[in-house]
Amino acid sequence: MIVRRALRFALWMGLALSSLGHAQTTPLWRSVDFARQLRDTMPQRIRVQYGAGRVDVRGADGQQLYGLHLRYDESRSVPLHGYDAEQRSALLGLESRGDALRNASGTGESGELRLTLPRAVPLDLDLTLGGTQSTLDLGAMSLRSLTLKCSATEANLLFSNPNRGRMRDIDISVGAAGLTASHLANANAEQMRVEAGVGGVDLDFSGTWTHDLAVTAQVGLGKLTLRVPPDVGLRVDVERVFAGFDHAALVKRGDGWYSANYDAAPYKLHIRAQTYFGQIEIQQTR
Repeated sequence: MIVRRALRFALWMGLALSSLGHAQTTPLWRSVDFARQLRDTMPQRIRVQYGAGRVDVRGADGQQLYGLHLRYDESRSVPLHGYDAEQRSALLGLESRGDALRNASGTGESGELRLTLPRAVPLDLDLTLGGTQSTLDLGAMSLRSLTLKCSATEANLLFSNPNRGRMRDIDISVGAAGLTASHLANANAEQMRVEAGVGGVDLDFSGTWTHDLAVTAQVGLGKLTLRVPPDVGLRVDVERVFAGFDHAALVKRGDGWYSANYDAAPYKLHIRAQTYFGQIEIQQTR
């Protein structure tokens, strides 16, 4: 009798756990909106953490520090929405409930993050993105710094209009991901750092130039493409091991490679690159 009860209990527990496991893999889609009003125009820090789905970040006019829309799987993640008034810092996005922020339903549905940020407020912006398809239009904002970390991400970074102030730096780290950055001269950054792992990184330096720019790049197994306007003087210092370097139209001078117009160009782009098994390609745009 005891053995039969034990077997029945074990069978019941197995069915219950199986049912629970099934329930946990069934998406529970929710949508939520958050916003915070501007108190003043003093500098702020915005941190965004998001693991899977579509991402859209852009500037906006108005009286909000941020406007955030999330569509997420409640069984796998919880919204992040916190503001530290003393530090003048916001943390926004999603946090995983232990498992990955992936879609297990097989329906093709995905989560979504839409974020608007003020154009007139000086911001330090920090984005950490996982398996996303991201559109980041940061034109006409007042960015002081930008940190972008991507893994398993297809991201498009665009400065559609000039940044309203001088940016200290842009820091980009790309894992097994693809990143396209356009009109980087509009960012008005003093310096830029790029780390590329397995994915491809395409950097377009068109836009409005107001000063020289220094870029430090490290490339692992991926490909780094640099698109440079013809009126910008280019210098490339590269260290490479088992790597390709397409340097057509550049001339070797000392330890660097230079464009023919380097000395006469009004603005100069200096690239310091290290690559091991990756590839660096330079193209002059029109």
